Amino acid sequence: MSSENSLQIGEKKLVVRRGRVGSVDLYEIKENELELLEKGSPASLQLNFSIFLLSIAFSAIVALATAIFSHQITETVFVMVAVVGIMLGAYLLVCWWKDRANIDEMIKKIRERIPPDVVSSSPPDNSENLSGSDDEPSG
Repeated sequence: MSSENSLQIGEKKLVVRRGRVGSVDLYEIKENELELLEKGSPASLQLNFSIFLLSIAFSAIVALATAIFSHQITETVFVMVAVVGIMLGAYLLVCWWKDRANIDEMIKKIRERIPPDVVSSSPPDNSENLSGSDDEPSG
């Protein structure tokens, strides 16, 4: 069931349409939880850099395996790129693996603050029509 209210603002009439909902769940969060949600998890950035570094390292390994270098310094640069890429890429991959679930765990903990509804044996007495969508106002 929707209700309509109108408000006169200057010469224009503002129509406010509202669709009622059966209940609203409000979750309280702590300051540190809000900051973590604002910043987001560094895990996705770690994964991106890890993939980048490992790709460069494997490209350098393929170049070392297939190319003939005329200068020793060029070959040394490719070896250094491969070693540093594998080491940093593996480190960032491990960091991503450990940190990937921090935000999911925090959100799960926040959601658990409200216990699930207890299902009663009798159907609820709703005089309102709750089958409509909350997003679209009914006319």
